[in-house]
Amino acid sequence: MATIIEPVRGEDQPQQEEDLTPPKAPNPWLVKYDRLIYGIIGLAAFLVLWWWIVESEAVSALYLSKPQDVAKAFVDGLADGTLRSEIWPSVQRALVGFAIALVVGIALGIVVGSVRIFQKLAEPLLLFFRNLSLLALLPVFVVFLGIGEESKVAIVVWACFWPIFVNAVGAVGGVERILLNAARTLGAGRVYIFTRVVLPAAIPAIFPGIRLAAANAFTALVAAELVGGAQGLGIYINNAALRYQTPQMYAGILTLGLIGILVNGVLTAAEWRLTAWQRGLTNK
Repeated sequence: MATIIEPVRGEDQPQQEEDLTPPKAPNPWLVKYDRLIYGIIGLAAFLVLWWWIVESEAVSALYLSKPQDVAKAFVDGLADGTLRSEIWPSVQRALVGFAIALVVGIALGIVVGSVRIFQKLAEPLLLFFRNLSLLALLPVFVVFLGIGEESKVAIVVWACFWPIFVNAVGAVGGVERILLNAARTLGAGRVYIFTRVVLPAAIPAIFPGIRLAAANAFTALVAAELVGGAQGLGIYINNAALRYQTPQMYAGILTLGLIGILVNGVLTAAEWRLTAWQRGLTNK
C-alpha cells in the first residue's frame, strides 16, 4: 500500500486563515490631517530645541534669543510701529522687482523657447549668468544706479528674472511635439496653437520658476538694502545687529519668513487655479 506523506507545517509558517486577514484600516482623521499634525510636531520640536540651546547656554543669548523673546519683540515691533513701518517699503520693492521680472522673463522665455536657434544662441549666456553670484554684482548695480530705489529694484529684478526665464524656456521648448502636430493636422493656426496648446502645456512647468523667483526676491532685497537706504526690513535687521538688539534682529528675520510663507501661499493658489485642467489627467 502506498503511503501518503502530508507536508509538515513549521511552527513559524503562518496559517492560511491569517494570510487572508485584511490589514487594519488607518484612522481617517489621521490620514486627512497627516501633514498638519506632523508639521505641528516638527515646529514644536524645533522651538523646544531652540529654547533649550539658549537656556543651557550652549549659545550665548547675545547671539541667539529665546523663542518667546523673539515673539515678544515681533509683537511689540508691530504694535509700536518700529517694525511695521519697515515692512511696506521692502514689500513694495520686492513686488515691483518681481512683477518686472515676471513679465520680462516669461515674454523672453516664450520667444527663446519657441525658436530653436535662439535656444542654442542663449545657452552659453544662461549657463554663465544663472550661476553668477548676486553679491558679486551688487557693486555693479550701485555704480550704475547709485544706492537709491532704482538699484534695489534692479537687484530684485535680476534675482527673479533668471529662474522665471530659464523655466519658461524649458517649458515652452519641452511641449510635446505630438500636441503641436495634432493641432496642425486639425487645421489650427499659429495663434490658436500658441494660446490654446503651447501656453496651457507650459504653465505647469513655468510655475516652479515663479515660486523660486518669489523666494529670491526677498533674499536679494535684504542684500540690496544692506548697501544703503533709510527704510526696509534689511536695514532694520542690520541696525538691530549693530546695536546688539538680538530679539529685534530675529523678529525682522521672522517677519521675512512669514511674508515668504504668505507669498508662497498666494502663488500656490494661483498655480492650483491656472493648472486645474491637468488634475485627473496627470498625477499632479
